Amino acid sequence: MHMKRKRFLSMLMAGVLCVGMLAGCGSSKDTTPVVMTVDGEEIQSSELAAYIVYNMMYYENYFGMDVSQLAEDTIFDSIKEGCKSQIVQYRAIEKLAEQEGVTLSNESKDTLEENKNANRESLGSETGSFTRWLKYSVKGDEDPFVTYLNSYGYTEELYDENCETMQLQQDIIEKYYEDGIITEQFNNTYLHAKSILIADTDDEGNLLTGDELEAARTKAQQILDQAKANPDDFDTLWEENNSDTAQSENGYYFTEGDMVDEYYNAIKDMEVDAINDELVYHEGYGWFIIKKMALEESALTDTSAYLNNTGDGDETTIKTVIGETIVSDKLDEIVEAMEVETTDEYDHITAYNVNTYLPFTSDALVSGSGSGSAQGSAA
Repeated sequence: MHMKRKRFLSMLMAGVLCVGMLAGCGSSKDTTPVVMTVDGEEIQSSELAAYIVYNMMYYENYFGMDVSQLAEDTIFDSIKEGCKSQIVQYRAIEKLAEQEGVTLSNESKDTLEENKNANRESLGSETGSFTRWLKYSVKGDEDPFVTYLNSYGYTEELYDENCETMQLQQDIIEKYYEDGIITEQFNNTYLHAKSILIADTDDEGNLLTGDELEAARTKAQQILDQAKANPDDFDTLWEENNSDTAQSENGYYFTEGDMVDEYYNAIKDMEVDAINDELVYHEGYGWFIIKKMALEESALTDTSAYLNNTGDGDETTIKTVIGETIVSDKLDEIVEAMEVETTDEYDHITAYNVNTYLPFTSDALVSGSGSGSAQGSAA
């Protein structure tokens, strides 16, 4: 069964780069032009340009978008504004960590270092596709790992800083969990239910009509009557009649907005172990016989309990989702209070010259001059 889903989406667009490969600190002086300030902190063009380059390449490589289309003024300006917001978000995370007294633990530092070493080793492997590409396109003794980062606009220092900031966010979530804040919100906003679905569609997904539809509704009513008469038989009825193949024997954990409204509203005020008095119907799914179940705190860290888990390798948990929501709300407040200003140099950056604002030599993403391009002035 496909439920209505609502999941926290990170505003940190370059977070994709951090997943599975990022961590350390650099000491080289950044001499690229200042393009903006955040609460008085000067932001060099190298950071903004890296995010722009990364996002343009990401859209091109993963969504098949033509880079020349991304260079159009309206689209590029939107990308640039998004990357500016990304910079502000990173500073907001750091500020929130300071407010919460959170610093990177030794365990977090070790995790970052392990991830970095694993990815450095992977990129240096003789069988790695990127390493093979390097042999034909790069001369000299360049570090494949750094060359890889540079190919996406990143320096190793910026990569490290981004990873540490994202790890700080995870450590903040861990603090909220240890302090009981996440568990409290779980108990106040989540429901746990197991349901028997009698579908109103055929095997091809077409809505039933006429006698077939009425027969399905009659069957659902009969099962509801049996469940109400003998609540202890609910699990047996579920095994014999449930059409919702996505549901495990432990049912669903969900909050408002995760399920269709009819489902959520039917049980939100029911007592634990109660079964709905009347059939719950949603066209396209069918009729539900629902038993409300007790919340189990273990579900917070159980990947299988998260409703929108995508399958193997997905480590998303309810704890993570609640934590990210709490953090997001707090970050919104911090960002709202931040003073952000851009310099004239910010306006000069276009898709045609953004590469010149990086602190290393890089080919232009788009050839030509563009309608609003200006010469980059990075050192």
